[in-house]
Amino acid sequence: MLARPSHQKKGGSSSMHIYRFFQPHHNPRLLSTPLRQLELSELEQAASELRKAIERAQQRTTKRAVPPLMPEHFTDLLKAIRFVESSLQTLCDAHPGDQPHTMLEMIQERQELAGWETWTSLLEEQLVSSHESPLAELNRNEPSHRQLTKAK
Repeated sequence: MLARPSHQKKGGSSSMHIYRFFQPHHNPRLLSTPLRQLELSELEQAASELRKAIERAQQRTTKRAVPPLMPEHFTDLLKAIRFVESSLQTLCDAHPGDQPHTMLEMIQERQELAGWETWTSLLEEQLVSSHESPLAELNRNEPSHRQLTKAK
């Protein structure tokens, strides 16, 4: 029988490691930075993914039980994870929202990390499309943008 993994090795996979952004020993920023709405949303999404995985485990157990595990063992677990999802949604809704400079800080934190390229690109696009964005202002002041503006 294989042992259950207790932790992931350092430097292992290059995928997105969302949980590292919520662990102070991985991310010292947590000790001095207020919780951001986008971070709450990420936690809510992670809870949703966990619920879906538990639902799939329950379905697999329904099709073929592995005694002593039975499908009903997942019922209370699913109730609990739905409560977590709902609670995170409530917290996210109650958050005043992230300011553009806060979102820019998040981009800077994650842009060099493997697996976050699409995330940072999408957030940058969102900020650039906003007229009040510090990133949009930075882009307007870059030489390449000024040259394109003059050429028009």
